[in-house]
Amino acid sequence: MQDIEEFNQLSVVLGKGRDCSFRFLWLLSVPIFLLAFALAGYLKLINFRVEIHSILMLGAIFVIYLFFVRHNAYYASCKLRKNFDEVKSNLVVFINKNLLFIAGIEKANASLEDFLSQEAKKMRNENFSSIAAGIFPTLGILGTFISIAISMPDFSSQTSQVLEEEISKLLGGVGTAFYVSIYGIFLSIWWIFFEKTGMSRFQKDANLIKEATSEYFWQKEEIEQTYFKKSMENFEKLNSVFDTFASGAFVENLNQALAQRMNIFEQIIDQEQKATLKVSKILQESADMVSNIASKQKDLASIFDKTIQKFENFSSNINAQHNTLDKAHNSLSAEFSRAVMIAEILSENSSKLNEAFSNMNK
Repeated sequence: MQDIEEFNQLSVVLGKGRDCSFRFLWLLSVPIFLLAFALAGYLKLINFRVEIHSILMLGAIFVIYLFFVRHNAYYASCKLRKNFDEVKSNLVVFINKNLLFIAGIEKANASLEDFLSQEAKKMRNENFSSIAAGIFPTLGILGTFISIAISMPDFSSQTSQVLEEEISKLLGGVGTAFYVSIYGIFLSIWWIFFEKTGMSRFQKDANLIKEATSEYFWQKEEIEQTYFKKSMENFEKLNSVFDTFASGAFVENLNQALAQRMNIFEQIIDQEQKATLKVSKILQESADMVSNIASKQKDLASIFDKTIQKFENFSSNINAQHNTLDKAHNSLSAEFSRAVMIAEILSENSSKLNEAFSNMNK
């Protein structure tokens, strides 16, 4: 997108931003003059009677006016021109952020009014500016009632002369108290006048900016025209395609292609049928083989059962013979023990006989 320097023509169109202090002072000029005029009347510098409570109320309203004055559109429109370099930078970012490519053209698809509205909100608080015109008359009326309440006598005197003096004092206080309402109404009129003036200038500058940057933003009419143009181009392309479809050469080529495809399709069907027959044959052979294997498995199972039975019988015979051998072994062991005992007895008797024969020989 174009750099910031390409927006320099906007500075020429809007004019160079100047110091906004003059506008700020101009907004304060007449309110300060009226407050000074009332203060001069209180100090008796001029023949204008004002009570101290009215001066206090006027000063309070003026202080509140000072808080609101920087949010007036007359002052904010000056800040727009003064800070326009920053606005240009933000405008370039805004354009680049909302770029839309249509039909070979790239522009920002966004509202410039929304951008300028956001920039204006940075320069002033629109909530304060919207209530300022109504708050000054309200403060004036409030100040009037406060002034009347302050200057209200107690009417406790019994003599008519003192009562007349208190009534005169009340009327004098009421007369000066209304100056507060007049001052608040005047501030409201003064605010509205410069608010509308500032809004007019801001709108004028916004129109100049919009006109100078129109080539960077998509307009609704441009989008509609571009869409219509592309639709017509697509329609012409469709017409050429339909013309191609309607031509004899295209139909002939299409018929040939269909015939070739049908021939290929028939060949595929024939191959599939042959493959199906082969698969059926293979499946039948596999089924017969499985049947033979099953019958052989049954024979093997029968032989295995018989072998198991014979093994069990053999095992039973072995166990019986083993028991018999155990019994015979036990019997032999008992007989052997008896023979050993008899041999020991015979041996002992033989030794005794030998001793007897020895003794006899002696």
